[in-house]
Amino acid sequence: MEKNDVKCAQKNIMAWYRSCGRHDLPWRKTMDIYHIAVSEIMLQQTNVPKVIEKYISFIERFPTIESLAKSQQKDVIMQWQGLGYNRRAIYLHKMAQSVQNDFGGFFPEDPNILISLIGFGPYTSRSIPIFARNCDIAACDVNIARIMRRVHKVNDASEKQVIFWTEELLYHGHSRDWHNALMDFASIICTKRSPQCEMCPIKKQCLSFPDPQDAKKILRTEVGRSEHGKHIPRRIFRGRIIEYLRTHKGTTDQIGNVIKKDWQSTKDRVWCESVLKGLKKDHMIVCEDGVWLLK
Repeated sequence: MEKNDVKCAQKNIMAWYRSCGRHDLPWRKTMDIYHIAVSEIMLQQTNVPKVIEKYISFIERFPTIESLAKSQQKDVIMQWQGLGYNRRAIYLHKMAQSVQNDFGGFFPEDPNILISLIGFGPYTSRSIPIFARNCDIAACDVNIARIMRRVHKVNDASEKQVIFWTEELLYHGHSRDWHNALMDFASIICTKRSPQCEMCPIKKQCLSFPDPQDAKKILRTEVGRSEHGKHIPRRIFRGRIIEYLRTHKGTTDQIGNVIKKDWQSTKDRVWCESVLKGLKKDHMIVCEDGVWLLK
């Protein structure tokens, strides 16, 4: 992208963000690196409205990284209720323990160190110092990558190429606001399935305007199981199991009868056992004498 196009895109996106951005999100009102880390983990694969309430209650329950590290895993999973993908709660708990034990309770700010923490990938390890310290580095998740591929009209661009474009477009000195702006832009305008191209503030710089071809891709069916003739993803059943075990414990048949509306022991028991073993492997639940319960 030419320098003039870069400056124009930066100016237009930031102007759009100032008037249309989600400035009231609670994690955007803090520079506490631990609080921001909590929000970043919560926002993985979960929409913003659902995260807001859970983020506030989680921070109230575990206000410091020390309080989270000293808590029991089952208490963290209980507090995570409603967010789904409960493995993230375990990762967050282990991350807090690692910070306490390996870094003296001081949250690392170097992306090269952050990426070594459990549950932290290339994006999260960079986004945390961006949002907490306004670091002049670029972070690229699937939403930002979608913007970059559309702007350059290269749907199959490599990860390396996308990162180059992201760094090229980085608004130096305003990294925190810039990345927040890109996130909102991807969520409101440059959406995955129904992009609002006519309302786009950078349509003059976007080579895909007005018809991004990637928006027409067909969604792949997730691994799951039929329930009353409807395909239900496996992750939904995993979530139902954790919800049940938050307040109960039970055998495979007892759990299966609760989590699957058309449960048939002879037909579904082996499948349910495999889901339970998967949760056990992920260190979320344990089995004691044939009875399953939260770890």
